[in-house]
Amino acid sequence: MWLIDTRTLELKLFREPAEIEYSYAILSHTWNDDEVSYQDFQDPLQRTNMRGFGKIAGTCRLAHARGLRYAWVDTCCIDKSSSAELSEAINSMFRWYMESALCIVFLEDLPAQASFEHHFPACKWLTRGWTLQELIAPRKVEFYDISWTYRGCKPDLNAFLAGVTRIDQEVLTNSQAMFDVPVARRMSWASMRQTTRIEDKAYCLLGIFGVNMPMIYGEGAKAFMRLQEEIVKDTGDLSIFAWVDLPPGLSGMDSWIQQSYRGIFARSPREFANCHNIRQRIRGVFLNKEFTVTNKGLRIETALVDVPSASQDLVWNLGVSDEVDWPMDNPGGWVGVYLAKTANGYVRSNPYALFKAGPGTMRIRCDSALIHIQKDLRAFESESIEKRFRGAICIDFAQVPCQIVAVMPPQLWDEKRHLFLNLGEGINAYILLRIHFTINPDSSAQLLVTCSTMFEPVCAIWTEDHPFWDRLFQFMNVAKELSDYVAADYLRGEMLSLGVSRLSSTDVCKVKHPQLDSIIDFQVAMKPHLAESQPCFRLQLVMKQDFNNMHR
Repeated sequence: MWLIDTRTLELKLFREPAEIEYSYAILSHTWNDDEVSYQDFQDPLQRTNMRGFGKIAGTCRLAHARGLRYAWVDTCCIDKSSSAELSEAINSMFRWYMESALCIVFLEDLPAQASFEHHFPACKWLTRGWTLQELIAPRKVEFYDISWTYRGCKPDLNAFLAGVTRIDQEVLTNSQAMFDVPVARRMSWASMRQTTRIEDKAYCLLGIFGVNMPMIYGEGAKAFMRLQEEIVKDTGDLSIFAWVDLPPGLSGMDSWIQQSYRGIFARSPREFANCHNIRQRIRGVFLNKEFTVTNKGLRIETALVDVPSASQDLVWNLGVSDEVDWPMDNPGGWVGVYLAKTANGYVRSNPYALFKAGPGTMRIRCDSALIHIQKDLRAFESESIEKRFRGAICIDFAQVPCQIVAVMPPQLWDEKRHLFLNLGEGINAYILLRIHFTINPDSSAQLLVTCSTMFEPVCAIWTEDHPFWDRLFQFMNVAKELSDYVAADYLRGEMLSLGVSRLSSTDVCKVKHPQLDSIIDFQVAMKPHLAESQPCFRLQLVMKQDFNNMHR
């Protein structure tokens, strides 16, 4: 990093802040037109005629008066024509701030002799993205008004600064304390701050989260997505997913087409604006979950929660709360996000709200499972998900005392709604059932229900003693790829290869009751149906017990 010699105003290169630890000052300010660049600084005559030079001279004057040999100013101490130098400077900037002796904050819109407490909250300096780390990282920060008059310092003003910025006072006292603060709350500190370049919304937060990544100016909003991916590599803090999409008119520069469904990652720090109160649900108890980001999205093993009174979708418990010290003897108090099952994994539904587990709300914990949640969704993908029930197969087995043992393909199975989602031109689906007989609950039989919507809706039902059972059961166990069920009509192909001349929309199989002198007919039928006002199919199973059948 280049530093300015406060005596000669010449630039000198240092590789590490440790070389000159606590022997330099840094300037924190807001940029204007006519700032002095690295190239401008090489010409003493040119630089002195530029408006921005006054801030450089003022910083060096104050640093020299404190016995500090060097000063760092971001306008002229980084050669921004070198992408390598710029990337290195941004990735190491928090460390340079942290190891400085003094940070000098120049507030050009703070009038001389005006009340600091009254005017400071309206200063432009508080709205800029880069100045967040310049407030947190240094041990000592001094504030100066337009006339370079000293107006106070951190740590003396920590209580006041915490109230204005909503940054924890412990963090202002010791920057390393921020790593005990949930990710969502740290994001909220930057939620109302702006940067000139959209990529800098991410780059200015590297030090706040202790991560590094290459600078790619021109990538736009992808930078913030990359930042979140870097953060989750280093922490199991699920609060990073506690963002809320903003309603129209409040998103400002971050405005996007509103979507009913989103991916699991936020698109801007502004979506964390309501996370100032996010904290561990119980003080001192941090639940560090293991998860990874893959090409299919976020991969995590977790137990989702069914809250019938809140949503048709499921809820993911993030293990954090927005209330202080929720009692340990109360299972509520946690915050979660709504997740909808799609053919390509889960997505966030109702992204404009978080679920808050209050007292008296019935919640049903699902079995733990490995799930994938998509990272992001484009507007057209969200619109497609809104139509995901078209062509679905809704399962209606309520009239039969049975248990669903296994389904194929599981990727398309929405367990809460009891339906298979459609994908492409149609799907094949297999359902393995265990039938329970009412007289002796320990006695049961297995049935295999198969169906297809590839060309026309057809279905079939099979008993364990059927000659085709082993072949079908083997296919169900071996064909694990989703393409085995949506790429071609494998069910019809299997049936033709086994000598079945035709399939229809209804089928019947017969099962002998193990205790009674009777035969039970199980009939399965595919019928047109509506799911959430979208045309689909209903696969219905009914049973009829015939006591006379045994004597024919």
